[in-house]
Amino acid sequence: SEGNGGLPKIDLKSPHGSEAEIYLFGACVTSFKVPNKDLLFVRPDAVFNGQKPISGGIPHCFPQFGPGPMQQHGFARNVNWSITDSEVTEGDPAVTLELKDDTYSRSMWDFSFHALYKVSLHSKSLSTTLAIINTDDKSFSFNSALHTYFSASITGVSVKGLKGCKTLNKDPDPKNPLEGKEEREEVTFPGFVDCVYLGAPSELILDNGLGDKI
Repeated sequence: SEGNGGLPKIDLKSPHGSEAEIYLFGACVTSFKVPNKDLLFVRPDAVFNGQKPISGGIPHCFPQFGPGPMQQHGFARNVNWSITDSEVTEGDPAVTLELKDDTYSRSMWDFSFHALYKVSLHSKSLSTTLAIINTDDKSFSFNSALHTYFSASITGVSVKGLKGCKTLNKDPDPKNPLEGKEEREEVTFPGFVDCVYLGAPSELILDNGLGDKI
């Protein structure tokens, strides 16, 4: 369907009442509702013009996370992806988007690749899988992240599962992070936080302060 700014988007709906929407621009999931309550957040000042990355939802960082030799977070979040497959399993819809190298990507990162991004909607969950295939005749390394924005009430937010992790606190000086260790069972956010957790487990529990545990 036509989304904000006239950009094409995919609407996924489950018979159980959950819904999701994905913009082809940046392959950005901008909404995940479990019935009628959106668990994702899109910034009020997000731009839908097909030029700037969409600020919110689940943007891609590929092939670079953060600053580096190319633009911030790479190029995957500000190019159009295409639909390559879709399926429905027991009523639950899934769609796979793809991205391949072109002159634009090669101007920053001179490799041939094929990215496949599968988004599957279930009654109470959304699963995302990103696969990067090297189609070049030389090896390459890359970073990737799904940079999720969650709806939250910050005074009630907590994250469980990080106790014991090594931390790099970037708040005092981003260029010289302070090393430490997380001792709390629940991480809360009483003020500004910019902290990296090393060796984090594969599953964390986010209490969004709005009555949901994710």
